[in-house]
Amino acid sequence: MPARYKSVEPDVARRLIAGGAHVIDVRGKEEWAAGHVEGSDRISAGQISSHSVGRADTVIVVCANGKLSKRAARKLAKEGYQTYHLDGGLAAWHDLGLPLISSNGSRATVL
Repeated sequence: MPARYKSVEPDVARRLIAGGAHVIDVRGKEEWAAGHVEGSDRISAGQISSHSVGRADTVIVVCANGKLSKRAARKLAKEGYQTYHLDGGLAAWHDLGLPLISSNGSRATVL
């Protein structure tokens, strides 16, 4: 049976994060610096593995629009993580007015 991950809407992802889920952002450095979920770690999709993620009970994988994060979520699910993918990516998160932070203190946005 193939490894499974679940797609979640931003409001559900926010509740999971409040409950301690680890957020992995698979976008590039510049995209992450422009705006990301507070407490998230940036790991490129090509480098994502159990070694780069560490141990977490629940992982939510995010990208700009949800496409790249699906592949990364599938990979982590195969490695045994309880994995979620943010449906619509950070664009959907931002559209709902959910908080993002930037690395340089400027107004956060999704590139």
